[in-house]
Amino acid sequence: MSDGEIVELLEARDEHALELIDRQYGSKLKGIIRGIVKDEGETDECLNDVYLRIWNAIPPAKPADLGSYLCTAARNTAIDRYETQHRKRDIPESALVAIDGDRGVDPEAPGRVDETVEQAAESERIRALMIEYTKTLPLADRRICIARFYYGAKHREIAARLGIPVGTVKSALHRIKKGMAAFLKKEGIGL
Repeated sequence: MSDGEIVELLEARDEHALELIDRQYGSKLKGIIRGIVKDEGETDECLNDVYLRIWNAIPPAKPADLGSYLCTAARNTAIDRYETQHRKRDIPESALVAIDGDRGVDPEAPGRVDETVEQAAESERIRALMIEYTKTLPLADRRICIARFYYGAKHREIAARLGIPVGTVKSALHRIKKGMAAFLKKEGIGL
């Protein structure tokens, strides 16, 4: 079944659409999630969260490229789960101090302050520039860059998948980072 037909089923609130998504994209989405959360149980829970996000997002969203939309949802869901899990472990409760008299910091509250509109706009601009830079890379470097920074793959995983030495992956990533920093500096972004 085509992506357009699956989106139409989602818009019609037909649960069969989720089965089709799982059949067509489930293993790919699971691979993206597993690469980030590194735990099979968490991976399955995360995948269910992705399906719930998709069910709630379509409609009103009507993605032109369902595969990319699903991969992005999987990646973002996995990153959110990873950050939540590690935030609780990174800050010991003994390190939390009272702020106003007897009120302490809520250990369940997020560990970061919401971004201001300006910070969010700047982050989006940097993201767009990084994507623009990635498009200028030779195909081999682009694959390495996407595998590392989008999917979170390790050097060895990238090398094995592309059939190249680990040293080649490391040197390519070094060049990519250096080039990206120069590109962002040229665009007025200081890192």
